[in-house]
Amino acid sequence: MVNTVSVKKSTLLAVTAGALFLSGCEKTAEGQVAAIVNGEEVTLQEINAALGEANIPEGADKDVLKQSALQQIVDRRLLAQAAKESGIDQDPAYLIRQRQLSEALLVRMYADKAGTTIKVPDQAAIDRYTEANPFTFANRTIYAVDQLIFPAPADLAELKQLEVAKTLEDVGGILTKMGIKFARKSAQMDSVQVPPAMMAQIVALDPGEPFVIPTGATVTASVIKGQQKVPYDAEKAGPIAVKAIRNEEMAKIMKQRLTEAKAKAEITYQTGFAPPAEKSEAADTPDVIKKAVEAPTG
Repeated sequence: MVNTVSVKKSTLLAVTAGALFLSGCEKTAEGQVAAIVNGEEVTLQEINAALGEANIPEGADKDVLKQSALQQIVDRRLLAQAAKESGIDQDPAYLIRQRQLSEALLVRMYADKAGTTIKVPDQAAIDRYTEANPFTFANRTIYAVDQLIFPAPADLAELKQLEVAKTLEDVGGILTKMGIKFARKSAQMDSVQVPPAMMAQIVALDPGEPFVIPTGATVTASVIKGQQKVPYDAEKAGPIAVKAIRNEEMAKIMKQRLTEAKAKAEITYQTGFAPPAEKSEAADTPDVIKKAVEAPTG
């Protein structure tokens, strides 16, 4: 009796496996399926998503573009399959990167969904915003700057020694005394890319007076050598202001949601990794939110 049951189970398993195999072989490229690559479907939705991210010139042949987009997807799929066969999908470095990309996409789409609840600003709101942000609009300026770039000290309080510097040469001399190596270069600084409060402080400096800005692992000391005002175009300013207002509102929503998530979360840190207790998170917008609202998915 045991042998009979065993034979029946084996037969059932064989039949089931065969049915699955036949089902896989019966896949056809039709309807919403544009192609099948080693049993994996490429859908019309994938093609449309790829086209949605491309800058399509006016009057372009859409059928040709679809075929081109499909071939790019097929090529990517084939190489991804080859990578999996080589075992890369089990590599710890790949798994970490995969999680980072997945989380970043989730946050971006979460922010984009939050943006659907934001009302389109009216003209009065747009006018108020452009007036409140002159360095982005009417007074937008491109500055030519000379810079000294050096690694940030472990204690940023050490940068207070640079407060007595009146020229970039003074900064270089102080850094040399501190034993900090630096590199010198010329660059451009767009007032749009500088926080308004910081930009106001910079333009209030005496001519040739340096300003120091820590940026993560590096610090940049700069002096303005020249400037060129960008012509103001009221028609172009409107859409830019609308996007900026939308991004600010989205950031507020996401910060509130992050605060709520932290309040409910259970987070434990290894000794030495916990954030400083005195650090206030109310003023600054976390980088993860900035990235999400500046490049939302559509």
